[in-house]
Order: sequence, then C-alpha cells, then structure tokens
Amino acid sequence: MQKMRTSILATSCAVAVVSVLSAQSTPRVAPESGRVRHLVYIATPGDEGTDNQSGIVVLDADKGYSFIKRISYQLPASKMPGPKVSGITASLPLQMLYVTFDGYMMAFDLATDQIAWTFSGESAPVARTRGAVSGCCERPWTLPDGKTMVVGSSYNSWWYYIDGATGKSLGKLPVPEAPVAHNLALSADGQLGVMGSMSSPKNGKAGVAVIDVPNRKVLRYMTFSEMVRPLTINHDASLVYVNVNNLIGFEIGDIKTGEKIKRVELPGDAWKGKGYSHGIGMTPDESEIWVADPVDKAWQIWDNPGDGRNPVYNPSKMIKPTEGVVHSWIAMTNDGKLAFLGDSSVIDVKKHKEIAVMKDEFGRPIVHTEKVLYLTFRDGKLIETNNQFAVGDAKAYAARMASAGN
Repeated sequence: MQKMRTSILATSCAVAVVSVLSAQSTPRVAPESGRVRHLVYIATPGDEGTDNQSGIVVLDADKGYSFIKRISYQLPASKMPGPKVSGITASLPLQMLYVTFDGYMMAFDLATDQIAWTFSGESAPVARTRGAVSGCCERPWTLPDGKTMVVGSSYNSWWYYIDGATGKSLGKLPVPEAPVAHNLALSADGQLGVMGSMSSPKNGKAGVAVIDVPNRKVLRYMTFSEMVRPLTINHDASLVYVNVNNLIGFEIGDIKTGEKIKRVELPGDAWKGKGYSHGIGMTPDESEIWVADPVDKAWQIWDNPGDGRNPVYNPSKMIKPTEGVVHSWIAMTNDGKLAFLGDSSVIDVKKHKEIAVMKDEFGRPIVHTEKVLYLTFRDGKLIETNNQFAVGDAKAYAARMASAGN
C-alpha cells in the first residue's frame, strides 16, 4: 500500500511538473503551428452604404463561416461607414490585402490588420463625368510577381500601375477609347489585360481595352452591343465573356481579333425589358458559365463544352439563393468547389446548392458580398488567394480536356 501511495504521489508530481513546464513554454511555441485555415475576407460597405456595414468582415470557412473579426478602416464616426468599396486583391510575397474605394486605395498588413499605406489618386481634382474627384480607384488586380498591381481609375480614362509595398504610382496607361474604367481581368502570366469600361457604343466608345501589361500599351479595343458590365476570361485569355445592358445572358468576344462572336440570351422573352445580368463567372475548368438573373432572382448556368464558343443553357442547374439576386457578383475558390455570390450566399459548385449565408457578428446577412476573397493561411502566413473574378484556369481546363479525351 505504501508503494502504491508513493507511486501515485510520484505520478501526480510528474504531471504537475509537466503541466507547469508546458504552461511556461507556451509563449515560445506558436499555438497553431502547422495549422491551415481558410478565411473569407469581405470588404464593405456596398453602394451608398445601404448594407449598414463598414470595415473588412472576416469569416471562418472551416467553421461554418462563423464571424471572427471586423478590421477597421479607422474612420471617425462622422465619416462612417465610408465610401463604397470597389475592389479587393491580395499579395502573397508582401502579405498584404488591398481594398479600393470611391476616392482612394488602402493596403492592410495581414500580420497585424493595420493600415500599411493609403493611395489617394491625383494631387489635383480630375475632369470627370462620374466617379471620385481624386481619380481613384476602381478594380485592382495583383500581377504574378505579387508586388505590382494594375488598378482602375475611378470611372476615368486610365489605369494605374501601383507598387504593392509602398502604394506609390508607377505610372498610368491611358485608354481614351474605353474612358470609363471599371472591371478587368488579366491573363495568368500577367502579359495581357482585358479592361472593361462603362462606356456606350452609342457614343462611339468601346467597352473593352485589350492591353499589353508589361509594355503598357493598348493592343486593340472591343465593342459589344451595349455598355459592358462584369466580365470574365478563359484560361489563355483568348475569349472574354461580358454582361451588357438589356440582356439576361452574355456576349462572347475573341480577344485576339477584337471581334464579338456570339450573343447568348436566356431562353424565352419573359425577362426582356425588365433588367440585365450584372454578374458572370466560370468554373476554373471552364465547364460552366454562371450568370446573374435578377428578373428570376436566380443564377443561370450554361454548360460550356469544347473551346468555349458554344455554351448550352442548362435549366436543371439554376440556383435560387436565399437572399435573392440584387448585388450580383461571383467569385470562386481556386479548386472550383465553392462559389461566393454578391448577395451573401456560399454555393457548393458541384451540387449547385446553397450551403451557407455569410453573416456579420450580429447574425445579419451581409447583403453586399461582392468584394470578397477566400484566403488560405498556414501558421498565420498567407499561402494562397483567389481573386474577386471567377476566371478560367489553364491546369483545370487541361485536366478536363484530358479527362474528356480518355
């Protein structure tokens, strides 16, 4: 019995000693060493601040899109909620998140969530018909080096090149025939840019400028039937798919020739004269094209066989999100498993089914989730980012084609 008591006492002491040592060593060991996390960053507010949001809302995609925190823009109460957000992008080598607003652009250090710099556009007021007097900023896109961005002026006739580390302007590219900079998509190698413009062919202006990104020159302009809205491109930037005014559907353009090659309408006439699609994207393997349909409060899907020039409408895949289709937009994860819609829905792409609604810390749906990124971290370091546009991916496309061939 005495030996047993001694053994128990020794074991208890050993446990106590181990516990003390563990507690003392905790600060020296990363508490989540090796842990991979998938977080959703949503930049708010939307247009006119109608969503009653401000700041960057961060949700945990690994835990049912539960709320983690809200990153502040450090605005005084008199300026809340701040101007509308126009775009979002990130940099792996710089570990930065970038948000563009109607008036300026901010960089956030992902290690601290603090503002690293602010770019405020032009030093003197710019001539304009709409947009910010500073000339800044619309959609951003991070180049493959992770250190330079192409950023739209605020509905004006140029695009900025911005240093991601400092926020300094590296120059501007004028696009006089596409003078209302808005949306964009760049090829995966960063060589070719497809720059959307909210200018009307009725006024003799193009809807897209195709640019040589590294040499900073316009290669050609493209004109569609109406003003161009959101757009996406395929894996090799040979085709562009655009929403245009007065159409539920999209038009397809050949980027190499600059010609419009097809108009794709939602079947039937019920939608005509009632609205237009403001949201388009494709799965990374380009097997499907997703298009916003505010008339039917749905996302319509076209199968996209072969070379992507002859999409086929598939009504069986239509998605009707819980929160409807108003603030339309779409982004997808790089693996093509998840889609994030502009009205707060998260969609299982394969099942074409809503699996979550993105909500804030008060349980309210975040009704403007257009400017969203799905970021992957390991040990607190950003290791993967998607972009806010759902574009084709060369590897995913090649895998699909190889599978079809077999």
